[in-house]
Amino acid sequence: GTFALYSLLCRHAKVGFLPNGQVADEALSTYKKEMPYDSKMGSRVRLLLEKHKVLQSILLVLALLGACMVIGDGVLTPAIS
Repeated sequence: GTFALYSLLCRHAKVGFLPNGQVADEALSTYKKEMPYDSKMGSRVRLLLEKHKVLQSILLVLALLGACMVIGDGVLTPAIS
């Protein structure tokens, strides 16, 4: 789940460190969705993330930390039971 959310963010906000290597990913990156409402906060956050590499690094570290916590929970829970 953590990597799926990070992957979606990388595709739609152009946040990832690696360029999109597949045609399907490139098509998703250039896809423009018409919003029925004006999401000013979402666009501000997206622009902030696209501008600052430090925030992109922090986001990547948080995604990795979340995935490590899920894996650690899966390893420790059976050992304790």
